[in-house]
Amino acid sequence: MSEIYKHENQMIIRFPKDVAAKIRQAFADNKEIPIKITPKKGEIFKFDVEVQDNNLQGTLVDLPTITESYKSRDNINLYKSNDINQMIWVGEMKNVRLVQIDEFQSKYVCDSGLTPPTYNVSKDFHRKQPLIPIDQIQRVEKELDTIQNMFMNQDDDREDGENRRRKGGQQNQMSQFD
Repeated sequence: MSEIYKHENQMIIRFPKDVAAKIRQAFADNKEIPIKITPKKGEIFKFDVEVQDNNLQGTLVDLPTITESYKSRDNINLYKSNDINQMIWVGEMKNVRLVQIDEFQSKYVCDSGLTPPTYNVSKDFHRKQPLIPIDQIQRVEKELDTIQNMFMNQDDDREDGENRRRKGGQQNQMSQFD
């Protein structure tokens, strides 16, 4: 394995609040905390997660959106380093469902994103369509566009008329002196 791969390997793990608080405190104190993630035998999406003395169960879930991660070497310029569309959810899962892809494959899908504004984002995206038919909306948009164009043309005519009067008046005055 190359050195670049070791440094660029990124993942998102969602821990229960009490375990996350311990990990945050260890980072704040600049201490290393041992985290061991082991895939379960015979189960594709399940993991054994060990954090210090806690043995927990993790599940690989698909996120509803793609999250771009960025890095910086000088704390000024950022470069895109990864696209993340899955995370390991440790502990009790919320807004996660098992989706059957075909008769042999299934996967876990999370309906919410990583941040509070993306709560239930996939359900909002797949909500019901409006009751008004699209052709009727397009017809109304065309009518509004023609009305708007009529008003815009009236304003142009007024400006042109005022300019013609001014120009015409100046030309008449000049022709009198020639």
